[in-house]
Amino acid sequence: MTAVDETTVAARPPLRRNRDFLLLWTGNWLQFFGSRMSSVCYPLLALQISGGSAEAVGLASAAAVLPQAVVQLPAGVLVDRWDRRAVMRWCAVGRILVLGTVGTTLALGVLGMGLLLGLIAAEVSLAIVGSLAERVAVRTVVPGEQLPAALSQNEARGRIAGLLGGPAGTVLFTWTRWSPFLAAALGALVAAVNLRFIRADLTNESREPRRALHRDLLDALRWLRGQRALRAMLPVVTVATALLQVVMQGLVVILVKEQGLPEATLGLVLGISGVGGLLGALTGRWFMARLPLSVLLIGGLTLWAALMNAMAFATGPLQLGVLFALMNIIGAVFGVATAVYQVTVTPPELQGRVAALSGLIVALGTTAGAFCAGHLLEAYRGLLSLLVAASLMVVTAAVAALIPSVRKARIPEAARPGS
Repeated sequence: MTAVDETTVAARPPLRRNRDFLLLWTGNWLQFFGSRMSSVCYPLLALQISGGSAEAVGLASAAAVLPQAVVQLPAGVLVDRWDRRAVMRWCAVGRILVLGTVGTTLALGVLGMGLLLGLIAAEVSLAIVGSLAERVAVRTVVPGEQLPAALSQNEARGRIAGLLGGPAGTVLFTWTRWSPFLAAALGALVAAVNLRFIRADLTNESREPRRALHRDLLDALRWLRGQRALRAMLPVVTVATALLQVVMQGLVVILVKEQGLPEATLGLVLGISGVGGLLGALTGRWFMARLPLSVLLIGGLTLWAALMNAMAFATGPLQLGVLFALMNIIGAVFGVATAVYQVTVTPPELQGRVAALSGLIVALGTTAGAFCAGHLLEAYRGLLSLLVAASLMVVTAAVAALIPSVRKARIPEAARPGS
């Protein structure tokens, strides 16, 4: 870095004084908070509507991840073509309408399982498009050298939302069934208003003529196929995320159905685990500066397997919460690292499409995992299901360690903290 470059970087304001980033961060934090409240209530709602069916919990979870397999690709092209501000605004407005419908039909007592699944899918679809647009917009409102810090703060934002949103959602759900969805709709409203005050130009940087959808997607696919490390890491992360569905659904089934504990207990467990996720997000940059990406990923999957095995023998909500908190610490650390790697190696004009393709690959596994987890928990209950998932996670970590491109994966030097 030259003296001129160093002077320019030093003159740039820190993220805490970047007005556009703060508006974007705050508005989307409220949306994440609302999404966390609603998402933790959807399985409980499905359990209530279905009369206690674990398969209904699996269907609700599948409805939340299935749109990622359907919406990701067109969303990526949309984000690369259109004004990201308009995309995020209309997604926020759409979420207000969907969440309002959930709350209204629930209050009137006319919410059935079919309608619930459709509304879950609609909200998640809008959230996917809005999140992709925001991820690309961050590159516009934040200087390149501050991108790792910005993505770390975004990860921390999601973890804080999980820490507060999960317990808040279950408490509100216990108090009045429709209230979490009203609160989530208000968060989306604030996000829509914040977007009006962002000064940065969030339109597409590319001036190339628009082509057929499949041609735009093929450009991103060709680029992704040429990235050995990224191409190899995606299936690994996909399988790990699919196996994580057993833990997520298992908490609901084990605590509420098998142990007969109050629904608010789930909020306690999620609150404890959220603390771990927040710690992981806040320390992610520290680990990135000291350990290569391969160690963070392979080591993280190995530790996940050990913790999932321990969760199978946990005797109460406190132990489950602590073990899940440790999983969240690990997941947040390698989540930040892999996000920084993908964003920094991807050309600006392909950001939306590459993120969409990556998200689609992960979503396909997650969707399959959500379906399988429901059936697994229904057939074998919580303990054996967690042991099966832990064993498969060991295999996943071992396969990742055997892939040369994964072992050699490194975050670009320019994006490493402290570089």
